[in-house]
Amino acid sequence: MDNISYNFFLQTGRVLNSLESSTILMTGNVHDYFYALKLKKYVPIIEFLKSSMSLNTNIIVTYKITGGIQFQNKNDAKLFSNAWEYWRYGKENAEEFQGLCRTAAGNITYSLELLKQMCICSMAVDENNNPILEKKLLIIIEGAESIIPATPVNQISDSDRVRLQICLDWFKDPDFVESKDAVILIAESKGLISPVISRLPHLGEIPIPAPNEEQRKHFIDWYNENQVKSYKVKLRGKKNELAQLTAGLSILALRRLLKNASHSRGELKSEDVMSEVKSFIERELGDIVEFKIPSHNLSDVIGCTKIKEYVKKKVVPRFKSIGKDSLPGAAICGPIGSGKTFFWEAVAAESGMIVLVLGKLRDKWFGESDVRLERLKRILYAFVNVLIFIDEADAQFSSLSAGEQHATEKRLQAGILSMMSDTKLRGKVKWLLLTARIDRLSHDMLRPGRPGSLVIPMFDPEENDRNEFLRWAIEPVLEKKLDQATINKISKLTEGYFAAMFSELRSELLAESKGKKLRQEEIETVIKDIVQPAVSRTRKYQTLCAKIYCNRRSLLPKDEKKEDWEAELLKLS
Repeated sequence: MDNISYNFFLQTGRVLNSLESSTILMTGNVHDYFYALKLKKYVPIIEFLKSSMSLNTNIIVTYKITGGIQFQNKNDAKLFSNAWEYWRYGKENAEEFQGLCRTAAGNITYSLELLKQMCICSMAVDENNNPILEKKLLIIIEGAESIIPATPVNQISDSDRVRLQICLDWFKDPDFVESKDAVILIAESKGLISPVISRLPHLGEIPIPAPNEEQRKHFIDWYNENQVKSYKVKLRGKKNELAQLTAGLSILALRRLLKNASHSRGELKSEDVMSEVKSFIERELGDIVEFKIPSHNLSDVIGCTKIKEYVKKKVVPRFKSIGKDSLPGAAICGPIGSGKTFFWEAVAAESGMIVLVLGKLRDKWFGESDVRLERLKRILYAFVNVLIFIDEADAQFSSLSAGEQHATEKRLQAGILSMMSDTKLRGKVKWLLLTARIDRLSHDMLRPGRPGSLVIPMFDPEENDRNEFLRWAIEPVLEKKLDQATINKISKLTEGYFAAMFSELRSELLAESKGKKLRQEEIETVIKDIVQPAVSRTRKYQTLCAKIYCNRRSLLPKDEKKEDWEAELLKLS
């Protein structure tokens, strides 16, 4: 089996070999499996690092709370033990150091201090000024978030305070910083470890991304090579199709999918793949993300003739594109009840993209905001073409300068804004913001290069579109054919109706009919009984905002001027 390269490992090698940093923090996809060429199998991150960094010039030491301090092999353990005894007593005797390691088991504070002293020992010289240890000491600490957690300094316990100070003294020690030795900390997120450590200027952070298409394909090939014939996964379509469909999955999640297919000894279907991707993303990001598969398309949309034509010609092709002509996003505005959500879910279905709906950002991201933001970013990097759908965007985001914003919320919004303009995500991720109050969105979000690249207004139906809504609402229950005279009469009764009102009318009529047809007089009675909601002033304000913020002339009324809209808006303010 051919080897697969990992950029994060190559970057780690460059940092260590150049002595750029003696302390490295690995974050991101740290709980996944990676292919170790020497072992010819997929293993956890710590085993991958041990195998890949195993050189004659290195002594690799690992530490985790449940496993204590461990050397990669007995020879290295004996070599270091002798160096320790020589450093302490001027003679070689491995027994004392081994006793210290046994004492450290289960004691985090003791273990950290011992690891720190091991680095001091590694840097020591004999009476002839020669190093007592020729090899480089590499210490890998797994689960750093449990050892030096991101608890505010004024709230940490005494034991955590001691551990934090040990690490701070260790990583800031000038001799250690200039030495050939190194410490690799492993944590899912930088935000999970103490900021006292994570903000050290010489700390090198190396993110581990979700597996890309090439890496997923490698695992699929490796998996099938290691199965007996009857358990090999039968792949439908092209050989690379499964690797493409599983974008966003970790290797462990992909393994679960393949294991399930092997167990059933059947063909792996695209529906099974999408179900696993959906499940994985929702597990990773919690209930702030919904993996949506729209059940309707533009042919199901009533009215909206002008906007449908524009979207089919100008928007859908640019959503589908992953090249330089792709659209970074769009902001959809218009009054409440104008059908924004239904229409743009149909557009998402028309484009054939994966749709992730972001919601509950304010409620759910406090406390875990940094971690979930990093998870979201990591997953998005793995996708080829995905649409981020944010409904009620004005409720999710506000101006970054807003005084009432919590610091965590500001950091969250700044992170989202950064992703919106990230050149690595350009063409791969499209952002779709829906709002009735576009004036409440941050101007940073509405600039070109972000969703502000295209601001599309959604207005109430007029003329033929309005007649289409009337037909849609009335024809299913009307006992006779709907003629123009009837349309004209009912049109007057429904003056001021908008998309949501027509939907409500259709529902009322279906409930009234109870499966039977209604006379025109009965329909008129139902219409007269409905009192329109007292939102006309609010909707007028929102319509004016949509007109003012729209940045495509072809989508605006031809005989109206922006100055008039602004003047009218001031009167309503």
